[in-house]
Amino acid sequence: MRRMSLVAAALPLIVLLAVPASAGPQQGGEKAPLKLPTKCFVEMTVAGVMGYRGSQAVVLKTLSEDYTLEIWVGPTEALAIDLRLNRRRFQRPLTHDLLDTIMRELGGKLVKIQVDDLKDNTFVGTVFVKHNQKVIPIDARPSDSIALAIGNRAPIFVAQKVLERAGRKETKQPAQGQETQDPEKLLKDILDSEREEHTL
Repeated sequence: MRRMSLVAAALPLIVLLAVPASAGPQQGGEKAPLKLPTKCFVEMTVAGVMGYRGSQAVVLKTLSEDYTLEIWVGPTEALAIDLRLNRRRFQRPLTHDLLDTIMRELGGKLVKIQVDDLKDNTFVGTVFVKHNQKVIPIDARPSDSIALAIGNRAPIFVAQKVLERAGRKETKQPAQGQETQDPEKLLKDILDSEREEHTL
C-alpha cells in the first residue's frame, strides 16, 4: 500500500519531466522568442572606396540610395575591395581569393554577410556560409566580409541600429536644371564632416 502511494505521488513529477520545455503552457499570452525579423536589417551595396587623409573608407549605400554608411578599413582590405569592384585580379591569389577557393573546394557557398553592431567604434560583422544544407554563421570583420560578398555576389545587410547610429541620410536630388554636385567632392565632404572615425 505504501509503495502504491509513493508511485501515485511521483506520477505528476514523471509526467512533468516527460513534457518538452517548449511545449509548456503559455501564460498571459507569452510566446516563444522569435528570430530577428528581416526588417531589422537593411540591404546595401558598395558605392566605392575612397582614400582620404591617409586613410581608406568603403562607402555603402541603401538600394534606394537614401542612406550611406562609411566604414574605415585598412589599406590591404581597401585594395581587395577596389580590385573586386573593378573585376581585376593579381596574377597570384590574394587572401580573399584564397578564402574563396578554400570555401568553394570544401563545398561551401557564401549566402550573405551582415554588419551586426558597432562597439567601441568598431564594426562587428558575420558571414553566412552554406554547407551540406546547413547555414553556418562565422564571426568576421566587415572589411573582409564585404570583399568576400563582392567576389561571390552575395547580398550585404546592415543592422538598422547601426545605420541609425553611424549612417548618413542623403539630401534630396536637385531639381531639374540645377547643377549636380561632383560625387567625389560630396564623398569628401561626408568623410571630412565625420565627428568620430568608425574603424574596423
